[in-house]
Amino acid sequence: MKFKSLILAGVTGLLTFSGCSKFLEEKSQSEVIPKTAIDYRELLIGSGYMNNSEPMNLVYFMDDDVDLFIEYANGQESPVGQYDAKYNYLYYTWQPRLADMNGVGDRISEDPAATPYASYYKWIMGCNAVLENIDQSIGSDKDKDRVKAEALAVRAFYYFRLANLYGEPYNYNPQSLCVPLKLSSGMTDKPLKQHTVQEVYTQVVSDLKEAAAIMDPLPIVRKDYHINQPAIHILLSRVYLYMEKYQEAIDEANKVFDQGGVLTNLTALAANTWLSYANPEVEWLYGGNTQPNQSTYIPSAAFRGSFDPADVRITKGIQVQSNNFVPLVVKLPTGIDLGQTLRTPEALLNRAEAYVQLNKLPEALNDLNSLRRTRIPGYTDVAIADKAALLLAVREERRKEFCFENFRWFDLRRYGMPAISHRYQHEPGEPILEYKLAEKDPAYTLPFATSLLIRNAELKQNPSGMAPDRVGQ
Repeated sequence: MKFKSLILAGVTGLLTFSGCSKFLEEKSQSEVIPKTAIDYRELLIGSGYMNNSEPMNLVYFMDDDVDLFIEYANGQESPVGQYDAKYNYLYYTWQPRLADMNGVGDRISEDPAATPYASYYKWIMGCNAVLENIDQSIGSDKDKDRVKAEALAVRAFYYFRLANLYGEPYNYNPQSLCVPLKLSSGMTDKPLKQHTVQEVYTQVVSDLKEAAAIMDPLPIVRKDYHINQPAIHILLSRVYLYMEKYQEAIDEANKVFDQGGVLTNLTALAANTWLSYANPEVEWLYGGNTQPNQSTYIPSAAFRGSFDPADVRITKGIQVQSNNFVPLVVKLPTGIDLGQTLRTPEALLNRAEAYVQLNKLPEALNDLNSLRRTRIPGYTDVAIADKAALLLAVREERRKEFCFENFRWFDLRRYGMPAISHRYQHEPGEPILEYKLAEKDPAYTLPFATSLLIRNAELKQNPSGMAPDRVGQ
């Protein structure tokens, strides 16, 4: 996807977060001044939508689905002691320094743009610029409305991610400090204070509801790399689920299907095309083919063993070699246009979980069986009458459906932040150590990079960034 870069007249420093800082500054490739609604739509693609990167890939190494591949066989070289294993060590062991440097000694804090915090705010500034100027552009009201709705929805998406990276879980402590809400593109010399988790979530819901109200009357467009109406309702359903507003989560999920969302029979779909527009379930394809390296830190044996042996998500989606070495390419082959997605199964699983919480067990079970029939050849519907067992089944299905798509870490947070342990071996022949993340550990909320704290005096470090180094046993 290639789009020409546009900027606003007189705002070369558009993406500068404060007057004394340049860590969010965006330099344009051309000096084309946007005038029409179409221009602003291209500006949004170039400066508001994610590029071919994923700033929060680090959470892949932090959850309970991953393990360092220590055992190996048939002459395969062990990844233990290799660059990739050491590079991601700080994330994998939940070290307080993970925001400032990686495991091979490179200082991330010297390049603040490399942090999720800075990356998302850069794109938020692009969204803000469009929102401030789209009403004055040349074009039809429908064209302006679509651009405005996209900018609102994408901005909400970024703030939702920021809240779940740097703020405590909403259902645990909504009054805890989170991140600043910057809703204008203008520069300021004043430090920006943090808002609470609840305030950020309130803004996210407001943006998504406004986006839906503006875009829902418009024709639904699919497969054009822009967020559309069903994708907005998927996001709203997710946010309400995290907020434990279960009826609202169901209502939003229902709108996805009312707007033509479908479940695809993946048992009949070509292998590894699920995260592309070749899959009719995909409502929004964004970012790029940017999943983290999965040949050193692999899906754990316990997680792989939780799949039905016939499940295409394990037989076709996760490539497990017979020699016990696992060079993973999860659902992401080469040669086709792939990225990250918002897709219909999430609406179904959001709804199923909400149904369970509202004691509507038959409805939840119907959703669960409906999804499994499209993933497991020859599947026979199951009956689960116990609420706790059904809730666990729905959540485990979510874990399988969205493995390595940056769902699990956020879900663990709202499930109560359970204890996790990871094995790590620094060099071949050295002891295999176990690192532990305690239940409700402060590291479930990421630390801010030191450079961010220096640039914004109002930003307060999270407890995870003030803890001593985590030691393996």
